[in-house]
Amino acid sequence: MNARLLVLLAVIVALLPAGSANASFPGAVGRIAFTSDRAGSGTSDIYSAAPDGTDVKRLTWTDTFEQEPTWSPDGSRLAYETWVEGHNRVFVMSQDGTDQHVVLPLGGSDDMQPSWSPDGTQIAFASTRGGGWKIWAMNADGSNLRQLSSTFLSHPVWSPDGSRLAATTGNGPIVVFDTDGTHERQLTAPESGRYDEFPEWSPDGSKIAFAERTFGGTESALYTINADGTGKQALTGGAVADYSPSWSPDGTRIVFRRRPSTGGSFQLFTVAAAGGDAIPFLGPGANDMGPSWGSSTVSPASSPPQAPQVHILSPSNGGLYWFGLQVPAFYTCSSYVSVVVSCTGPLPSGAMLDFSLTGTRSFSVTAVDAEGRHATSTVTYTVFDITPPTIELRTPADGATYELGSHVEVSYDCSDGAGGSGIRYCGGSLPSGAPLDTRRAGSFTFLVYALDGTGNFSTATAHYDVVDRTAPTITLRAPADGATYGLGDDVTVAFTCSDGGSVQSCTGTSPNGTKLDTSRLGSFAFQVTAADAAGNASAGTASYRIADRTAPSITIRTPADGSAYILDQAVAADYACNDQPGGTGVALCLGSVPAGAAVDTASVGGRTFRITATDGAGNTARATSSYVVIYDFSGFFNPVAPFPTANPAKPGEAIPLKFSLRGNRGSDLFAVGSPTWTACDAAADTNPATGTLSYNASLDRYTFLVATDKSWAGTCRDLTLTLRDGTVHRARFTFGK
Repeated sequence: MNARLLVLLAVIVALLPAGSANASFPGAVGRIAFTSDRAGSGTSDIYSAAPDGTDVKRLTWTDTFEQEPTWSPDGSRLAYETWVEGHNRVFVMSQDGTDQHVVLPLGGSDDMQPSWSPDGTQIAFASTRGGGWKIWAMNADGSNLRQLSSTFLSHPVWSPDGSRLAATTGNGPIVVFDTDGTHERQLTAPESGRYDEFPEWSPDGSKIAFAERTFGGTESALYTINADGTGKQALTGGAVADYSPSWSPDGTRIVFRRRPSTGGSFQLFTVAAAGGDAIPFLGPGANDMGPSWGSSTVSPASSPPQAPQVHILSPSNGGLYWFGLQVPAFYTCSSYVSVVVSCTGPLPSGAMLDFSLTGTRSFSVTAVDAEGRHATSTVTYTVFDITPPTIELRTPADGATYELGSHVEVSYDCSDGAGGSGIRYCGGSLPSGAPLDTRRAGSFTFLVYALDGTGNFSTATAHYDVVDRTAPTITLRAPADGATYGLGDDVTVAFTCSDGGSVQSCTGTSPNGTKLDTSRLGSFAFQVTAADAAGNASAGTASYRIADRTAPSITIRTPADGSAYILDQAVAADYACNDQPGGTGVALCLGSVPAGAAVDTASVGGRTFRITATDGAGNTARATSSYVVIYDFSGFFNPVAPFPTANPAKPGEAIPLKFSLRGNRGSDLFAVGSPTWTACDAAADTNPATGTLSYNASLDRYTFLVATDKSWAGTCRDLTLTLRDGTVHRARFTFGK
């Protein structure tokens, strides 16, 4: 078996698990893109053909595998997957094969089965990023990368309305979920031993076409099912292997790949959307796979590259080889437009590669054609080393002791030495540069692990202690140091003790939360002591003072506030000043007159009696009592009866009002505006009263001869007499006709 045949078989085996993740969008019935090895280069490339199978155009010319093409909704671009440096990568190119570029940066995972969103702005794909096959999505330029599924899923495909994705589970059914990865539900329910895969939405979103295969994959049939999981309908018989359905943009037909007989090549066929006889799309002879039916009707003006092509099959790009392994170099050169006259590498094709040194190596081959055009291709590969990496664990140091709560920064490095395979993993109980946990006292172990590129593994261990050498912290809030409290103040003792370890005791002069003794004047000290579990002790003291800050109290018994006394009445002042119990005592208690002395009643009117009290600490209090001095008025003499008894009177004749004030109080007796006549029960009808006032000393009697008016005949009137002391006296009169 020659080398070309070996490569071809490798290509077929590599393509077997692949399947398109297409999404058909409404539009013109355009070209069908597909994967094929028809060029015979030992790899696979992307092609497109008219919908009748004519005008087959090659779009890629590389020395690796391109497959899984899928049309963008507007037919201007194709997304596909390429084997690069030992991994599958998602690429995008224009419909004519130009502008080929990788969408996501290269890495250590595989990205496959791209599928466009209906608006052409996003691409969903299957990836091993994070471990295991999951569904991921990104913007068409590679930004906004995000994981959509958390379980094993592959072959994603967008619904035409952009709200959902369908995918293959790998263990039987097809599932549908929202584009944010939520609300996953099972769509199909295959029988035991059968597996549903390669879902494909119809352009109107009402149905999903898919393949259902046996475990071995030698038999597979196409089906459609309604988008809600009902109405499963067979399209092909299943006696052969039918896979990878793709709807025409008008929804009338489906293109798919078929292997007519076990061991034969894959061919593309089409079948009506309702099922029936399958019609070959392209002739046999090549492996044609992964079709995607698009809306582009433009025949691409593609052309092969002008420079020679270099195909390096061994060593493989990104390959890993064991130290001392015997592997031959194998490469070929070709040209689509000329004759290759030179195909030269560092070793002849078929010579053994040098794996006697570990590390990453490069292998370059240069081709020259008859016209002198040059092309060089380079691959890199790695020879595994067998020496474990070294670990330098600086902090925590083995046997070290650190203070409880101290800041200690973890520090370590891993290296694989010159020529080694490089560090793949270097990690410890905490990352280097992270703070070491010193919040608990005790003995601890810190581990660091290192793994190099060839799987050599090493560890480093440090045993260290965290000890408590810091005494507890005491916070004494009350009594506060330097504070002054009033005698008898309500003060609650408040203190706390804290420690990085654990506080064993926290004791004060009096317990926390109890009342501070403020019953005695003077200066005092309050002490708190604390101890932790490690025996560290501390003490805190607050010096404070209890002072007399309360003024004396004043009690005025006479003159009582609001009282009234008769003019010239003998009234003795009666009051007292007292300081709080335990206070500095009353130093001054001074009233308007001394206690026991006569209160001023020498004239009528309002009076204010004032007292000032001061204690030994200088606290001063003041108090007042208001009283009034009035005439000794005992009422009007006969014949005037007390109010409200009505007294008969003649209109126009003066009425003598007689009364005594216990002595001659002068003639200025009446208040301003007094006396007045008022119609009985009609306060609004008030008029000044006129008359003469006289005093009879022998009878100690005043007579006020008040005038009346003849017009008052038949009326009732009240005479109101307001004295200068503020007292009011009234008499009622009825006037006959």
